[in-house]
Amino acid sequence: MTHYFRVRRSSILCTLVFFCFSSFCLSSQGNDFRGVFIGSSKTDITPNFPVLLAGYGGRTKEHEGVDTSLWARCLVIGKDDPAVLIVVDNCGITKEIRSKLAQRIAELGVSEKNLVVSATHTHNAPSLRGYAPILWAGRTSPQQEKRIDKYTSLLIDKMESIVIEALKNQELMKLSWTRGDVRFGGNRRVIRNGKWSGFGFQRNGPVDHSLPVMVARDLEGKARVIWSNYACHCTTVGGRNHISGDWAGYANEMIENEFKSALSLMTIGCGADVGPQPSGGLENAKIHGSTIAKEVKNLLGKKMIPLPGVTSITNSVAKLPLVKPLPRKHWESQKSAAGFQGELAKAMLNEIDSVGGTREEVEYPIHSWKFGDQLAMVFLAGEVVVDYSVRLNAELDWKRLWISAWSNDMPGYIPSKRVLKEGGYEAEFSQVYYGLPGPYLPEVEDTVVNAVTDLLKGDFGAKKNQKIAPFHSFPSSEAATFKKISSWMSELKLGKDKKILEEVQRSIQLALPVSASMINGQGERTEWHNFSGDFVERSFIRQSKRGVGISWDFLLNSDEAKKEIVLCFTGGLGWNTEPETGGFMMDVNGKGSVAFDVTTSPSIWPSSDPRIKLIYLPTWSSDLDSGGFFFLHVLKPNDQEKTNLKISVISKGQGSKRWFAIDLEQKIRERLKKLKNTL
Repeated sequence: MTHYFRVRRSSILCTLVFFCFSSFCLSSQGNDFRGVFIGSSKTDITPNFPVLLAGYGGRTKEHEGVDTSLWARCLVIGKDDPAVLIVVDNCGITKEIRSKLAQRIAELGVSEKNLVVSATHTHNAPSLRGYAPILWAGRTSPQQEKRIDKYTSLLIDKMESIVIEALKNQELMKLSWTRGDVRFGGNRRVIRNGKWSGFGFQRNGPVDHSLPVMVARDLEGKARVIWSNYACHCTTVGGRNHISGDWAGYANEMIENEFKSALSLMTIGCGADVGPQPSGGLENAKIHGSTIAKEVKNLLGKKMIPLPGVTSITNSVAKLPLVKPLPRKHWESQKSAAGFQGELAKAMLNEIDSVGGTREEVEYPIHSWKFGDQLAMVFLAGEVVVDYSVRLNAELDWKRLWISAWSNDMPGYIPSKRVLKEGGYEAEFSQVYYGLPGPYLPEVEDTVVNAVTDLLKGDFGAKKNQKIAPFHSFPSSEAATFKKISSWMSELKLGKDKKILEEVQRSIQLALPVSASMINGQGERTEWHNFSGDFVERSFIRQSKRGVGISWDFLLNSDEAKKEIVLCFTGGLGWNTEPETGGFMMDVNGKGSVAFDVTTSPSIWPSSDPRIKLIYLPTWSSDLDSGGFFFLHVLKPNDQEKTNLKISVISKGQGSKRWFAIDLEQKIRERLKKLKNTL
């Protein structure tokens, strides 16, 4: 009897265990929150033979060394009809390469519509066949071309191998996601008078500092796959002719070192006009990679949002409109031109001969993965400027949206209306490298955005009165600047500038909370670093021509018109490597003046007129320029009743680009209050 019950109880227990496990597995295949089959794999794709690197046309020699290895990584989600993501350390994957891979893995049960192939856009990886075809046209040897083909074929083989491996090693895991932020990406399009003037750091330009992160944990809770996404060019290392994964490669390496059981994938968002700040070498790339890795570690230590598997996959192809095609005679006139223009003309003539004309539109693939109603992922092709992220996050529910670019094809840059209006590299000349006959029409932005919202709007539309996504502007450095000023004051107390400190402290206490107004004159207008390093609009003059000037007024009430008046304004001085000339002259009401010149150090400029003194406290500086607070001391005669002061600054030299600037927006009242708090 006892034996019977013992056997009976064991049988019931085994049946219950089997039932629970079977239910768990079935629910996981059905994309329930309790688990989903996940597989992952990676392989080294560093070439062991010389090959030209993509990204910079100035590197005409094959690579000369390896700084870090390159990798292809794969994530498979779901057992039946799996979703497959491959991320490669490369500048870009063409639709032809993706198509060849899709044909191979179709035999493994992977549908072509379920495949996403993304690139990290490192500019230190081998050039692939079909990528930016005009970049190397007419400039390579037959042997170099063969090695490009050899590497392209090798990469397709390697990608196929990791899909096979990831499908084999699938096991039940739990998915979750969250969003953090990192801030080293800065808009690189420098704008002057509304037009593109070159590459640099346009601090007030749009960015996307969001860092969405997805993690797959095994049933013991260990992180097994970590997928991160950030919108920034992988160009930190620059034109160094060595192989490297740049910041994305370092981020993956550091994440995998921190989470020993995990494979890390790094995709890139809409960062075509966003560059790493600062950049210029491997150390900066390591710092940026570390920034990503630290934020990932921080996020994985917090509560994340549970996800089912991929519940829906939808794709579409948009038609992006180009400007009206140029006639054959235009290309005939250009075919003998040197450089890229001549090579583009030859390519366009071949296109006209083969299909009867040049393209009037570009086919543009858009893919979307949905994870229930918790998350929608969008994969955009090519180099997509950040405005698309800004707009999609406004028109859709940004709290449930993940946007990746550089996926599935490389048609080139995808500019917005703003970028097309401003002109410049991303809007115009870059089209040449990608073999396109001309720029896009402004309608390109609506075409892409409408195609994405058509895929997602039903389930992921913006909520009523939705708040603006908080990660699209570079945070102001004002708060940090005022914190630093306190420590600077302490340093000045101990140094040779103690007298200047005393004068600055006195000036801050006496300064009137009155802002400059009515700025006019012959000054130019532009945006540049202010006292905290933020980009603001300014009026400035150079020492390029003697007598050029700007002026402004301080309007005082009778109570403020004391015997000693101290006025404060923010501005800057710059380009100290330009030749010294006669400097600048500041004039007060046409009756007294003080001479000063470019500096990056705290300074006092007395005048031969004892009634006037100028003090400068730079709170931001570079090697060439500075921005900060000016304090103008004016002793007012007892018989002068005038309560407004007209201040003028004129150039006393010529032939030099040294400059003086005053910020158009002053906000002196609140900034003086913050300065006083630092004392």
